[in-house]
Amino acid sequence: MRLLILLLATSLFAAEHKIKPGDDPQAVMDAAAPGDKLTFLPGLHQHGLKKHRSILYVDKSVEIELMAGATLKLADDACKLEKVGEITTDQDAGKKLDDLEIGGDYDLSGAREFTIVTDSEGKDGKPDTFSWGDKFNDTSHKRVPITGDWQELSRGVKVRFGSRTGHNVRSVWYVSYDGPEAYGIRIGHGRQPEVISGVRITGKGTIDMNASHNVQPGFLVKNINACVLAHGRVRNVLVEGITMTDTNRSVMAYGEHTGKFLPGGKVGPGESFDAENITVQFTRTLNPNGSGYLLGHPSFRGQLRNFRCNFNYMDTKTTSIEPNFNLDGYEVIGNVIKSGGEAIHCWRHSKNGVIADNLRVGDNTFMRVINTGAPRGWEPPMPPIAKNNLNAMGSRTSGPQTSLEPKPFGRRLLVSDYVGNKVAIVAADGRVEWSTPAERPQDSWLLPNGNVLFSHVKGAKEVKPDQSVAWEYVADAKTEIQGCQPLADGRVLVVECGPGRLLEIGRDGKIAKEIKVPLTPTIRTHEQMRGCRKTADGRYLVSAKGDRAVLELSGDGKLLRKQPVNGDVHDVRELADGNWLVALGEGDGVVEYDKSGQTVWKIGRDEVTDNHLYLASSVERLANGNTLVMNWLGHGHLGATAQIFEVDAQKKLVRQFTDHRQFTSINHIQVLE
Repeated sequence: MRLLILLLATSLFAAEHKIKPGDDPQAVMDAAAPGDKLTFLPGLHQHGLKKHRSILYVDKSVEIELMAGATLKLADDACKLEKVGEITTDQDAGKKLDDLEIGGDYDLSGAREFTIVTDSEGKDGKPDTFSWGDKFNDTSHKRVPITGDWQELSRGVKVRFGSRTGHNVRSVWYVSYDGPEAYGIRIGHGRQPEVISGVRITGKGTIDMNASHNVQPGFLVKNINACVLAHGRVRNVLVEGITMTDTNRSVMAYGEHTGKFLPGGKVGPGESFDAENITVQFTRTLNPNGSGYLLGHPSFRGQLRNFRCNFNYMDTKTTSIEPNFNLDGYEVIGNVIKSGGEAIHCWRHSKNGVIADNLRVGDNTFMRVINTGAPRGWEPPMPPIAKNNLNAMGSRTSGPQTSLEPKPFGRRLLVSDYVGNKVAIVAADGRVEWSTPAERPQDSWLLPNGNVLFSHVKGAKEVKPDQSVAWEYVADAKTEIQGCQPLADGRVLVVECGPGRLLEIGRDGKIAKEIKVPLTPTIRTHEQMRGCRKTADGRYLVSAKGDRAVLELSGDGKLLRKQPVNGDVHDVRELADGNWLVALGEGDGVVEYDKSGQTVWKIGRDEVTDNHLYLASSVERLANGNTLVMNWLGHGHLGATAQIFEVDAQKKLVRQFTDHRQFTSINHIQVLE
């Protein structure tokens, strides 16, 4: 397992910048080029806040390594108590009126959470009343009439309601006087227009937010401290191996939205800045005065998709792992959790999650590992798939348990993991023999010379076993490459979306042949095509995803046949008898058509025992007549079921590949037998 992770963390960088204690890491980051590596050498790297209230702000694809003995630490007194308060109104959506203002001159007597609750509705011309206190959930001052003017509470703080009447009982506001937010390593500032992709934070060092010597934000305010924050259009981030300590939260990730916030989590028209494909694994959170991971945020409301939080150690005072608002598709697997509060708390509307094989330790009160819920007026979370989550001292006798421990598939495979951003060779017993990074790979092929050819979103590449590049085609920046195939003459067939064409690329990297595919012009780039194949006699079979059809073209590009299909077709294979075996994406599963276009065999989405077919991304017919189907688990279904399954002619399940520890969403394989 560790060998796989090391391989995934290995990449070729244009330059390595070694940062010594005392160097300005932000200056080094600003001067670095995309693809560079920043290495923090052993020692104390203690700094104040710079861009976007972070010690180090990341706006490009880089690897950041914290070497063993290196500590990136916030300076003492970088965050001081502020006079300006913040109102938190998002705790429930039951308010008829949300009209509270704050003012006055706070006396800076320490961090405080004022609590304000309406406790009666006026009748016969009388005003509504409220209760208040200067601590969290303290409402010792009761039945105070609302005047509609400034009313003094304590410590110089004043409040004003916009209306004397019309509030409903138990409407709640919290007013926080505290310190400003701060971040250790921040990726994105929320509304950056361009995507920040391919950031890796690795090593055996530590990020220390020094909460013991800085005034912290209150736990109810919008912006709170974190060792690592991914915010806005941020994709393909890996956080691995590091230790995070003395902070409000160790890791936070969420999107951003410009629309007006509406009750219950809804949002008005606007632009969404979404984060996706983030992995945190093999880290340590040592935070006995704070929390762990926050995944999604009700005060930002952009989307967060495909978050993996696996094999970490957590020691926190309050909630360790919190799948929260607008989180779609997540894994929480194999974590060891010591928490004074909740271990895993699914809060507000998170969905499509897998929570498995987590162990809660150090708790003799027999608390559950997983809790779910939502404030009044908010949509509750979708129940996650939960398996084998144990309290070490209190749940081992709760009945039979199952586990996501992967079982050997029994066939050697070359695997393209689209969301996992890698191509790998997997032995029949499940061991990963070899792996190479690849950005959203589609097709992959083991060549006779032992090299691996694969397509990725920006081109196609042939990689040697030692990770060096033997051949490469780099596509135009405005296109997407969504497939490839090695050809008998040494060329490579490349599927180019945007211009909508098939290219045969020579070993010199130049276009030797171009076939313009007759696609509907209005279909956007990402939806045009997927796996396309050139036959032995020179024809082309095109998976016209957006047109929901399979196209057969002659060697010079003439349309010979158009087979409409019920789905966004992802792959087509021509069988020995001339039939077509087609994977229909999120459509009707897998279908075999004869030469006249009639269906002669199919696998529906719920025909295989315990294996709902979410998205059929690829299909292969074996020599023994069995059929292999790739069950792509993106779009919110990470970890939901098998990634690959094999069935016989009667659609009986023969074997399945279910390895959510090492792979995310597999969309293409090659059987290496």
